Parts: sequence; structure tokens; C-alpha cells
Amino acid sequence: MTEQQTEQKILNAARKLFMQKGMGATRMQEIADEAGINKALLHYYFRSKQKLFEHTFKEAFGHLQPRLQVLTNQDLPLEKRIRLFISEYLDVIEKNRFLPLFIMQEIQRDPGNLYAMMTSSGFDPRKLLPIFAQAIGKTEEEAFELILNTISLVVFPYVGQPLITHVFFHGDQKAYENLLEGRKERIADLIIKTLKNQ
Repeated sequence: MTEQQTEQKILNAARKLFMQKGMGATRMQEIADEAGINKALLHYYFRSKQKLFEHTFKEAFGHLQPRLQVLTNQDLPLEKRIRLFISEYLDVIEKNRFLPLFIMQEIQRDPGNLYAMMTSSGFDPRKLLPIFAQAIGKTEEEAFELILNTISLVVFPYVGQPLITHVFFHGDQKAYENLLEGRKERIADLIIKTLKNQ
């Protein structure tokens, strides 16, 4: 196995465990076991759990930036651009379910570090604002409100998963997963309706 393959195997194992348990509850030994390597080799590639998490985080956000460029595609009707934007954003979150909770924790712990990790991955939320404003033909203030609403609609079901599952689905994980199905369309419908009513 090449070094690149070993590194990717570690990242896949870490992503899986971070999604299942969160960063805080995941131990390096568990990541090594999941990747099928010894702990010493894991430390050779990634000196600490924080470094490994940051690498996983940057990799996930690195996928997000090019996907958001769909907003700048003037060849597509606005409604199609909005639907693609929400679909791409949700795809990244769905494949990296540890991200929303981690972001919420980092917002409280160290927002400067969080912003630095985002920008080092190529994703700068500040640059999204004028792109979004131009795409929807609104002011940056109106675009900011719309971005906040969209992010809230996308992220909260993942951050609130334990409460939603416990309170509304009596612990039934399958019922919670069913809730997520079709959310791309429902969120897009709501955002587009909001745009049309402004």
C-alpha cells in the first residue's frame, strides 16, 4: 500500500468515527483500529487527533467551494442555481455529518481558528456574499439574510438530530433518516418562494 493510500485509509476511518461519535469521543486507537493499522503508524501520518480532524475538516470544505460556484453560472435560470446550490451544500453535509456539530462547538470555542481552517481549505464565506447577492439580484444585506436562513434550514436537522430523534420519533433512527429524504426539494421550494415574495 502506498503512503497516499494509507493516508486516505486513515482519513476515511477518521471521518467515519467523527460522524458516529464526534471528535471529542473518538480516540486515536479507535481510528487506528478502523483503518487497520497500528497507532504508531497513525501518529507518523498525523501527530495528533486535532491535526487529523483539521485535515478532515479542510478536505470536506475543499469540496464545498467549487460546488458553490454554481451560483455564478449565468447560463442557468436563477431557480435552477438556487436548487443546485442547496443540493451541493447538503451533499457535503450529508457525507460529513460531523461538520455541523463541530462548527457549532468551534464557533463558541475559537471562531478565529474556525475561520482560518475554512479559508485555508479554499472556502471563504465572506466571498460568498457578493456572489449570492449578484445571483439573486438583491442587496448584500438581503443576501446575507437569505444565506442565514438557508444555512439554518440545512444545518439544524443535523445538529439537532439527538433531540429530534428522541422527542419526535421516540428514538427511531430510521424515522429521522426518512425526515432527511426530500429535504433538498423542500428547502429549495421554501427559499425560492421567499425570493418570489420579496
